[in-house]
Amino acid sequence: MKLKTITLALALLLAAANTHSALDYLRAAEGVSHSHAHVQRTGGEMVDDPNSDTGSSWINTTLTNVEETNRIPLKKNHGFHVQLMMFKLPAETKSIQVTMTHPPMTLPSGEVLQEQGGAIPAQLGMGLFPEASFTYTLDEDYELVEGDWVLTFSHQGEELFQITFTTYR
Repeated sequence: MKLKTITLALALLLAAANTHSALDYLRAAEGVSHSHAHVQRTGGEMVDDPNSDTGSSWINTTLTNVEETNRIPLKKNHGFHVQLMMFKLPAETKSIQVTMTHPPMTLPSGEVLQEQGGAIPAQLGMGLFPEASFTYTLDEDYELVEGDWVLTFSHQGEELFQITFTTYR
């Protein structure tokens, strides 16, 4: 009788959960829960940033989620956003690495860039797990390249999560 009661309670809990949270539980089982979206940037100011592979970064911007998708139109001020919750990492985690490979883009300097990367901050989120987010918008003519943009997130050399966004005309 106890097994039937437990089974019924579990079935009711699963039925009450919405589809999104059910997907989060499945993702969490792999160690990382994530959300991603096509975003549009409005406002802000581009400033020199010696730590950026392109030499500049945006500050004081507003991002609007357009839709949850991996397909991004090749339009200026559009891009992608990834939010991660990392269940495998200790609460004290301060940063994770992100590596982004993409179709070749020729910078104004003449340099051809196919990979960018660096550390992104992690902070303690709900449930005492570290969270991190990464956003990239296509703001320059040279960034409007069609193809796959692969983001790989890692910590201390261990790959945590990988996602691909495809830009299209």
